[in-house]
Amino acid sequence: MPRWIAVGRAEGWDDLGRFTKELKGTAQWRVDPKTTITTVYALGDGRMLAECHAPSQAEFDEWLKNRGWKVESITPIRYVAKAGDIWDVRKS
Repeated sequence: MPRWIAVGRAEGWDDLGRFTKELKGTAQWRVDPKTTITTVYALGDGRMLAECHAPSQAEFDEWLKNRGWKVESITPIRYVAKAGDIWDVRKS
């Protein structure tokens, strides 16, 4: 399944309570049966980084828009290395 990384800012998400409210429930990160926001990081400089698995970028774009993100960039992910496991995301 294709994956993307978005970098941007989301008003108020630097507050842990708001961050939790926006992401805690399954409906907040499971957009539909094929689209999942897998990881969101609140960076020390106030920006956010989010990863999405989806059939197309359009689902991720819509999620970011609905959450009020000011997106700096969205980039397709090519490879993933996580704890020693390596994936070529383009082939999964």
